[in-house]
Amino acid sequence: MKSILDRSFRYTSSAQTDLRKTFARIRRERREQELGQVQANAEARIKISPIRPAKNEAAM
Repeated sequence: MKSILDRSFRYTSSAQTDLRKTFARIRRERREQELGQVQANAEARIKISPIRPAKNEAAM
C-alpha cells in the first residue's frame, strides 16, 4: 500500500472510485497469485524427489 507521503501517490475521490471494479481487480490478482504458487509447487514436486533408502538396503 502506498503512503500518502509517497510522491507517486495520487488521491482519488470516493465519487470517482468503483468499489465493484476495485474488489474484482483484487480478487483477480489474488487468484493469479495463487495459481502461480500452485504451479510453482507442482514444478518443485517434479524436480525434487525424496531421499529414500533402496529396498534391498533396508532389508540388510
